[in-house]
Amino acid sequence: MSSLSVRTKFNYSLGQLSWAAKDTSFQFFLFFYYTQFLGLSASLAGLAALLALVADAISDPVLGQISDNWKAGKWGRRHPFMAAAIIPFPLFLISIFNPPEDLSQYQLFAWYLGNAVVIRTFLTVFTVPHLALGAELSDDYEERTSVATYRTLVGYAGGLSIQIIAWFVLIPAATAAGAVAIGYRNVGFVAAAVALVGMIVAVWGTADRIQYLPKITESQQGRPWYYAFHDVVNMLKFRSARVYLGANLVLIVAVGVSNTMLLHINSFFYGFSSEQTGIFMLCIFLCLFPAAWLAKYFQHRFGKEGGIIRILCIMAVIGPMPVMLHLYGLTPAPGSYQLLLVVCCFIVCHQSFFIANTNISGGMIPDIADEMLLESGKRQEGILNSGMMLAQKMTFGLGAFFAGIAIEFAGFDGVTDPSLVTDVMLGRLAWIYGPGLMCATFIVAYIYSRYPLTKARGIEIRRQLTDARA
Repeated sequence: MSSLSVRTKFNYSLGQLSWAAKDTSFQFFLFFYYTQFLGLSASLAGLAALLALVADAISDPVLGQISDNWKAGKWGRRHPFMAAAIIPFPLFLISIFNPPEDLSQYQLFAWYLGNAVVIRTFLTVFTVPHLALGAELSDDYEERTSVATYRTLVGYAGGLSIQIIAWFVLIPAATAAGAVAIGYRNVGFVAAAVALVGMIVAVWGTADRIQYLPKITESQQGRPWYYAFHDVVNMLKFRSARVYLGANLVLIVAVGVSNTMLLHINSFFYGFSSEQTGIFMLCIFLCLFPAAWLAKYFQHRFGKEGGIIRILCIMAVIGPMPVMLHLYGLTPAPGSYQLLLVVCCFIVCHQSFFIANTNISGGMIPDIADEMLLESGKRQEGILNSGMMLAQKMTFGLGAFFAGIAIEFAGFDGVTDPSLVTDVMLGRLAWIYGPGLMCATFIVAYIYSRYPLTKARGIEIRRQLTDARA
């Protein structure tokens, strides 16, 4: 397989904007918009996010199976499915942010749930083949992490761009006009546009690589779609897949809780304005290139599994520091730019390591796919990525669900005026967001310590595959 150009890796990585648009919308704006402005209770909003994953439990493995076994024509196995999602996904992303007026609690819940199911389904149609394509673009140990790094960088840049437009343009303009909710609603239009551009470029910008992608046997082409769940179960027979999946289950639940609660932390705990929150999000841009360097350094120095363990431990220590320091009065005054500077310094450090973890983690999936290929004789990047993607979606849903419970437990359900917030409420919020998430991160590091697929083992697997092809 020929080496990848920067152009190919960049074009491919733009497909991650679809996931970034959905995640940014759902985690940072949609939940807050529905609960604080449209009047949907936090527990119902969390329940809708969780129930929307039932459809994913079916569509993710089925799409992975169909994509893996698709009889490749001119457009290969992955590109036809990616192209099919280009129009519907952005349209329904707009729809969920624009419910009809005067809906009751349960009608609003149904609108949220119905649109979320359709959005997630079309995201599956695009993203499962897209992630599988990324696993197939290269068979080099180092370049696989490079592909994942490009994908992560572009995904973060896209998600952050949506947030910056929201915090510096949409929400301030709506606030000045006396209709803050409209600013949140308009986020859906921006997210849909970003996703549309990224999906189009990813499909047509990687079409020239179709001829170099791995081919499957005729016997694999005949595998029916309903083998999907059987193959997901078979995937779990591999210890490397079990460890990887288990670690990501815990980590993404924690991320789901963190992201869903972030606006409550910034608005009520730190007292930041929308512009200050925009600056807070803008700081994540400062993390992207240090994260790429950290991923390269830790992987080269300790291997993928050793690097991730060390990165997670550093994250766990840094994560709760700003919250606990502020809780006990060791930081500048709430709402001040001095406090914003302190918090942003911690966030840049924490997120640099978190994104580095994501980069290395993305490079592990092709290695696991090679191990499965050596054992089964079938290329199943799609089914492997669908299993991982399903776990991520389910745990994000669980994260939103638990965050809804946590927000109600802390007493913030329906609160829009900071003057109504008490010290007890802030204390509960801080302990959940700080030490609670720190414990989850240490658990993830422990799970990764059981990962068996070392660099030496990966090289041996690829040598055996090369010999088998010869």
